[in-house]
Amino acid sequence: MTRLLLTSLLFLTFLCTSVRAQTEPRTLPVRVTDALRFGQTDVFGSARFFGTGGSMTAIGVDGSTLHTNPAGIGWNRFSAAQITPGFALNNLTARLRNGTGNEDTDETKGTFVVPSANIVWASDTRSINWSTFNFGISYTRLADFNETIEYSGRSEGGIIDAIVEDLNDGIFDDFRAGLAERIPGVIQEDDLGFFSDFDLESSLGGEVRRQGRVERTGSLNEIALGFGGNYMEKVLWGFTIGIPVIDFTETKIYDEIDDQDEITFFDNAGFDELLELSGSGVNFKLGVIGRPTDNIRLSAAVHSPTFWTVDEVYETTFEYNYTDNGVGLGGTELSPRSESTYNLRTPWKFYVGGGYLFRDKGFLSVDLDYSNLAGTSFSFDDFATVDEASNADVDRELKGMLGVRVGGELNLKPFQVRAGVGYRQNPVVNLRNDEDEAFLSLSGGLGYSSGKFFIDGALRLEDVNSYYSPYSTFAFDGQVVDTNRSRITGLVTVGFRGF
Repeated sequence: MTRLLLTSLLFLTFLCTSVRAQTEPRTLPVRVTDALRFGQTDVFGSARFFGTGGSMTAIGVDGSTLHTNPAGIGWNRFSAAQITPGFALNNLTARLRNGTGNEDTDETKGTFVVPSANIVWASDTRSINWSTFNFGISYTRLADFNETIEYSGRSEGGIIDAIVEDLNDGIFDDFRAGLAERIPGVIQEDDLGFFSDFDLESSLGGEVRRQGRVERTGSLNEIALGFGGNYMEKVLWGFTIGIPVIDFTETKIYDEIDDQDEITFFDNAGFDELLELSGSGVNFKLGVIGRPTDNIRLSAAVHSPTFWTVDEVYETTFEYNYTDNGVGLGGTELSPRSESTYNLRTPWKFYVGGGYLFRDKGFLSVDLDYSNLAGTSFSFDDFATVDEASNADVDRELKGMLGVRVGGELNLKPFQVRAGVGYRQNPVVNLRNDEDEAFLSLSGGLGYSSGKFFIDGALRLEDVNSYYSPYSTFAFDGQVVDTNRSRITGLVTVGFRGF
């Protein structure tokens, strides 16, 4: 009972110090994850674009280039429309690190997608110098968030360790530390600060069984409206207004249990989270393509920052149970439902590329893009302090990101064969958990073109080593789950031209 009295006084102290935090957005470390979610984008496009690894910035003609270099539609002599359905098969293997006898857990998930559709209207200017002035509308997917992580095993420590660290650092909020504070007896305090059952001498080195599941769904897509023109068959230009839209849901379920009585007093704990994001933005793209010879294409494009307005819903549930003198104690607390709106500005993005055409036999092309994710900026109405801390966190944890794509097409009339490879740097400054320093993708495809009708197919393989932490603090990742994600994406494009 002494334990309950002490923690009751502690809870009253918490109420007096947590009023300020009750309506603030989520705690700061997650903003780095948000910056990655909005900044690590890759144009899916049509099956032709996809099959060449997305390396068609300088080649153009395909309406998908409205999302990379809009000057590409300046090559179009005929109007064209196409739609691209497809599928994504995602396999994710996870293993809890630093435990005894932990094994891999596999989760496979398939989703049907329609990642691209576009139409380009070609017009003859009847001018000697300006041979085309074209308009296009395109929709494409920029990021696919669908995946499931499942893990289980035994290891040292508990989520209460992260909460104790938060409290000792003076961090009180209604989504984690605040919930633990409301359950009598969970958090204790002495002259050295806050502590928990896991800090007792009899508990040191003890392992608990834990398991968790993370379910992510949604995508980031963009609608582009653009113009492109052709000046004397030597210089092409293009301009696009982009309207990206995001819809993302993340559900996390985490449980731990002292199944072998290694932690004094402690029985079990759980922490569940729900995050929902929805929003839209606007950006601008300007591009040019030069044709120094009949066979060579050189391109450059610049993308303005995307100015997002994002609605966020976040809520959590914390459970902690323990036994004291044979009496089962503890409980479950639910956070308030946080509904907030914030503004997000992504960094500038720059493209350069080159291509070589083997007359009507095919082409080879290469694209490079660069953006500095440290330039991502958050702003929250009425929470200027959170703005500054969030942006400082992003600036410290993220860096510039280079992407390179190389691809080509062999035209065996009426069939086409395509292949491509993509490389993208990991923009995280400190890679502390053996995640990949760069991401690779391999693409391939086939096409058939006959008069006004064409059909293309493409496959892409991606394999990424990363990690997931079910709970973390400003100082450490509490538990580390190593993950390997293998994704196969297949697209089929059906299109018509010359209408």
